[in-house]
Amino acid sequence: MLDVTKFEITSFCHVIDEAYIAEFEKRIGTSLPDAYKAFLLRFGAAYLSPATVPLTDPDGNNFSDMPYETGGVSLGVFYAASFRETGKPSNGLRDRNSLNEQYSEYTLDYGLDPDYIPIADGHANNIFLMKVKGEGAGGIYYWLNKRYCLLAHSFEAFLDKIPYEKELNVDEYLESIKDVITDEADYEWRRNNFLKQYKKMREQYQVKEQGEP
Repeated sequence: MLDVTKFEITSFCHVIDEAYIAEFEKRIGTSLPDAYKAFLLRFGAAYLSPATVPLTDPDGNNFSDMPYETGGVSLGVFYAASFRETGKPSNGLRDRNSLNEQYSEYTLDYGLDPDYIPIADGHANNIFLMKVKGEGAGGIYYWLNKRYCLLAHSFEAFLDKIPYEKELNVDEYLESIKDVITDEADYEWRRNNFLKQYKKMREQYQVKEQGEP
């Protein structure tokens, strides 16, 4: 079973289903790895926290392309299905945040090798890929300035390499910024804003807290 307990996961929509995945597999001419499909079916278009991916190969060797990427990169939203494709609410996700839209944009328009599919946003026009055909299928890559940089041999190993970082509660957050708080009014404003944003995220989106199975 895929272990995601170290992450807080914000699901922006749950509109992807087995039929959508089957159609996408038909389009690309191959099956997706089971662990990746299970993630999509459970979380849809989702954002993970922590989300800093070390730019290293599976053996820990650095391939950062300075000055563009240095050491780590933020993992953006995983692609799933868009409102335009399903007609269902997507809580503000752009149509391009879908597997089909990204496949069209990068593979058909930008010349991405068809053995790979885009799976998540990266920095600027660099994106996270999964190799779906040929030797090493299932591996996760970072398309770094159009270089195919292998991060992990599987989707599970990719999630495993993201370092654990505990999400801060309101008291821990305030302690972490105590040196910049100017007075009691500033303290109260920052505290209330933290709690407001925390509440808003959980009302607007489906959030799995760290430690939840």
